[in-house]
Amino acid sequence: MTLQTKALSLFFSLVFSVSGTMAFAQQLIEDPAGGMDEIEMEESTKLLPASNTLVPVSINNPFLEKYYKSWDTLCVRRYSEAPIIIDEPISLPLFNDNSTGFVMPVEGTFLSPFGSRGRRAHSGVDIKLEAGDPVGAAFDGVVRMARRYSGYGNCVVVRHYNGLETLYGHLSKIKVKVNQQVKAGDIIGLGGHTGRASCNHLHFETRFQGKAFNPKQLINFDNYSLISDTFAITKTTYGLSRDYLPSISSSELVAEKENDNPDLKAESSKPTTSSKSSKASKSSKAKKYHTIKSGDTLSAVSRKYGTTVKQLCSINGIKPSKKLQLGTKIRVK
Repeated sequence: MTLQTKALSLFFSLVFSVSGTMAFAQQLIEDPAGGMDEIEMEESTKLLPASNTLVPVSINNPFLEKYYKSWDTLCVRRYSEAPIIIDEPISLPLFNDNSTGFVMPVEGTFLSPFGSRGRRAHSGVDIKLEAGDPVGAAFDGVVRMARRYSGYGNCVVVRHYNGLETLYGHLSKIKVKVNQQVKAGDIIGLGGHTGRASCNHLHFETRFQGKAFNPKQLINFDNYSLISDTFAITKTTYGLSRDYLPSISSSELVAEKENDNPDLKAESSKPTTSSKSSKASKSSKAKKYHTIKSGDTLSAVSRKYGTTVKQLCSINGIKPSKKLQLGTKIRVK
């Protein structure tokens, strides 16, 4: 091979390398790392038979009956009831006297946000994890769907007692069954990249009556805690622009609503909800986190903060064998 031929060969290899990188970057912009968009979901729903499963007694209570009357075990988004017209904010208390609280399903690097990605509308967020990492339920609830579902791969949908539904996609293995009751932090599956996924990650969605909204309206992804112990569904909750967030927060809308209606404020301050909310707020402020550094182990972290490996695993919903990733945060209090 002549010197000129070698030079040309090197040139073209560099060109293809750069173009390949650009193509991959463009793919990430146009094609989300996981899940299906809303249009694809509608088409997939039409191909599936009707699900006539009755709402289980364990999730059939007066509060949820206002918003849900069907229990579809085959589809992510298919309901017999008509969606509620949101003229006024719908306030959802995220805790009650019997709830466990909130647990981040998995703590890892944030890969991609909610919202438009080129031709698709990414209906959740993607969080990095390793294959086989445990994925926990965000709140107490009952498993509505647990099956392989098109682009989601192995997928679990949980309906929660607070009125929300959460979705967990691309699991390597599903660890729960339909109609199974779960507590916040209970392992519902193991991380993977089944379905449409370019790497191991969790595709996580938050929905109300089947409509997806940005989980960042609900969760602070910097410290893996809830932004508030109450969430308001409003006309501005839903939007599909990239990393969509309403111009005014849910908590502000609830406050405005209460100021306009003293009876609502009095209702929200009843002991059955307020005492729990107050405890949840104080608990959230008392939470403490540690950022994983080189050489950190669960044993080392537990000694540093005067706790035990068992306690760390319990509050983080992880196993003692969990591999700690550099830069991620682990709750220590």
